[in-house]
Amino acid sequence: MKLKHRLGFPAVMLLAFGLRVYRLGVDSLWYDETVSALLARRPLAEMWAHTARDIHPPLYYALLHFWRLLAGGSEYSLACFSVWFGVAGVAMVGYLGWRLFGARVGLLAALLMTVNPFSIWYAQEVRMYSLGVFLTLLLLKFTLDVWEDAGRGGWALFGVAVTSALMLWTLYYAAFTLVALNLVALPWLWFKGRRKLWPWLGAQVAAIILYLPWLPHALQQALNPPVPPWRQPIGAGALLLTIAREGATALTLGQSIVAGRWWLLGLLALGAGVLAFWARTNPRSKLDNPWAAGLLWTLLLGPVALIALVSLTLTPLYHVRYLNLYSGTFPILLAAGLVALGDLAQRRNDAGGGDVSSKQYSVISKLCSVFSVQCSVSGVVAAAFLVLLLAGAAISLRNYHARRFEYEAADDLRGAVADIDDHLGPRDAVLIDAGYLYPAFLNYWPDAIGWMGRLSEYPPDAAGDGPVVALAGFVDGAPDIGWGDAASDFYAISRTETKARLQRLFEEHNTVWLLRGYDTVNDPGGVIRAWLEAHGELIYDQVFPGLTYVRVQGWRTAPVRDGFPLQPPLHPLTADFEDGIRLIGYDMWPDAPLPDRTLRLTLYWQAQATPARSYKAFVHWLTADWQMISQDDEPPGFGALPTDGWQPGQMVESNFVLHPPAGLAPGDYRLVTGFYDAETGAGLALANGESQATLWEGR
Repeated sequence: MKLKHRLGFPAVMLLAFGLRVYRLGVDSLWYDETVSALLARRPLAEMWAHTARDIHPPLYYALLHFWRLLAGGSEYSLACFSVWFGVAGVAMVGYLGWRLFGARVGLLAALLMTVNPFSIWYAQEVRMYSLGVFLTLLLLKFTLDVWEDAGRGGWALFGVAVTSALMLWTLYYAAFTLVALNLVALPWLWFKGRRKLWPWLGAQVAAIILYLPWLPHALQQALNPPVPPWRQPIGAGALLLTIAREGATALTLGQSIVAGRWWLLGLLALGAGVLAFWARTNPRSKLDNPWAAGLLWTLLLGPVALIALVSLTLTPLYHVRYLNLYSGTFPILLAAGLVALGDLAQRRNDAGGGDVSSKQYSVISKLCSVFSVQCSVSGVVAAAFLVLLLAGAAISLRNYHARRFEYEAADDLRGAVADIDDHLGPRDAVLIDAGYLYPAFLNYWPDAIGWMGRLSEYPPDAAGDGPVVALAGFVDGAPDIGWGDAASDFYAISRTETKARLQRLFEEHNTVWLLRGYDTVNDPGGVIRAWLEAHGELIYDQVFPGLTYVRVQGWRTAPVRDGFPLQPPLHPLTADFEDGIRLIGYDMWPDAPLPDRTLRLTLYWQAQATPARSYKAFVHWLTADWQMISQDDEPPGFGALPTDGWQPGQMVESNFVLHPPAGLAPGDYRLVTGFYDAETGAGLALANGESQATLWEGR
């Protein structure tokens, strides 16, 4: 290996690491990632039981569990686990490219994998895909060891068996890789050396034996999935066109770029990969073309073809993100094809055809020099196409980090849950629609939860210290959703029972805060949305950008505009402010301000006359000597009922959430409230001349 190649590999690896940690953990986790975060913090037995009811095997979650114990549970720490496998995948691509086609292809393949937005995306995601890619490439390495008699026959077969089993324990979709691999492995072993056939088959049987403890769950998932398909079936032509456009674009430039504009470049890249059949293989390799390129193409397209077949005949399985699992061989094919194209002039020279080089280009010639190809017409074409690929990758990565794209931008679940946290009052409840979105709530909710359960189980027999969180089910769904397991995240509920349970929820709470995401899957008829619109008053509505535009809504359970009475405050208190505003009481949770707990208050107001101006209310948490600890300002009625629109006798409420600073010492506290002019900031005095009313004081 030349010195420039020896120096190039470490440089590429450093770049791979840098691109994968850049802005890591900045965005919110999306739904699938919150499932990973939730399972990683559960005991292994509980995690195993949960994944048996879920749609992925447990290996990744188990590994993430131990990683979390070592590195912590922040978004950055959890995503770092994927980063390591993403970087290891780049190293494997470089190694395999060198092993099959030489150092030039190895270095270029590693570079292409390094800057590939598809690889970077999933190397930053708290999911199992980068682990799956690494294991697929590791399986390819052991397969080559077996085929080439690399002097490690027994260990190589052992590696094939163990790696195959690990792949199945990581992703069910790995089964398509193993089937595709054997479709090319068995003919190779039959024609090239039948003495290896039976040991190879023995390794496949060993992999199945290693997978036996999970096999019943896998078969149940395959034959009777716990949830209805979330992908719609489409015709053969439409499916193939979708795979061609999405797949070619994703493999080349990732998902953060508009496929309809860039798919042609992706197809050209696939075409360049076909040239790998004409690439010179590494003299040290015993696997000559077309077997070398054929093996790589089989591992790339074979699983995709099987997924398409199953999608057309049994159930829709295709989604572009699953192509990432099979994408590791593509940079090798592309690099081998580009180098083969650049070597075209040399091949002609070798055949006596003369040098077709006509002109030197500064940038292009440097690229040709790095990868040791002649700067011929074909070399210029190869280098120019490489420049185009790198430019497209740069645009895609810019979009990815700036979120300048629509397709699969991460849902801001962190922001949505924080928004509920900023508004939830002591007598409010949370409704999650769809209910299986609850891992996001658990992951980002900062306080204790009093009760979380199915809407069909509401009201609970008892609730602890914290909010009530009800999880909506699949309205009018099939009874066997979630296999009828009471512990499943998925369950069916009739529309009649849904409405009855919502009515109970409204009867016992002031406001229901709706975390709404993916609800068109579990409530396609919009039963819950329609009921809330018919029986509640929408006082708050905030949309959070992302793929599904998760939103938070506040539904007042008693329409105060129509004069419906509020539930009486738990702590009656009368304080008259100027301009016709009377404080009639408050609710507080917990029962007293505590240094380590978020304090939630609901203040109840009644208009004695229509105020002349629009005021904002405040609550201050103070020490005994009037030093500020925390504060919250809110417009009455959550902004929906400005004070200058109140009618005499009307009752209005406001929620206040006060977060104590870290390390606050226990002591004597007091809570005070008041009003100020929303435009001028001038305070509104009490009728007795005081500037604020005391709600609570003590220890």
